[in-house]
Amino acid sequence: MTIRPWQELGDETLVRYKVFHVRKSRRRSPRTGADFGFFLIDTPDWVNVLPLTDDGQVVLVRQYRHGSARVSLELPGGLIDPHEREPAAAAARELREETGFVATELRPLGVMNPNPSMMTNRCFAFLATGCRRDGELRMDPGEDLEVVTVPVAELDGLLVRGEIDHAIVLATIAFWRASQNR
Repeated sequence: MTIRPWQELGDETLVRYKVFHVRKSRRRSPRTGADFGFFLIDTPDWVNVLPLTDDGQVVLVRQYRHGSARVSLELPGGLIDPHEREPAAAAARELREETGFVATELRPLGVMNPNPSMMTNRCFAFLATGCRRDGELRMDPGEDLEVVTVPVAELDGLLVRGEIDHAIVLATIAFWRASQNR
């Protein structure tokens, strides 16, 4: 069987918030001809950055996450601002704001769909090399961050022990590992 796109029949915006909109989208199945309603979340695209220092450290952040109701160990990242034309600009900004670090080189690792079953955005993953401290954090009012550096050799252990469990962070690390094998 060949999987085909579903016909779009219309959308109804249900709610608009600062960083996302929820809508109900009506679609028709090309296989059965039946109409279905789907809830979709529209949000700006995101970036995620894997920062490496010249002495072999990965720069991470700890922050409280309301969805899991716990402190999470993650890579720096966030929304691409409307004025930012390139994801790399957002990656450099998020790295600087969330960690106080800057990179000598920023290289794209890949692009992912965070949850294609209901979210319409993409996340751009970057590798930042030559990272060095350049000042204090510039946290958004709604975030509290702690910068943590760990040796690259300890990264896999953090994954195995579940200390890093954010799916987009895991995907960014997978992109990086795959890029090392090219």
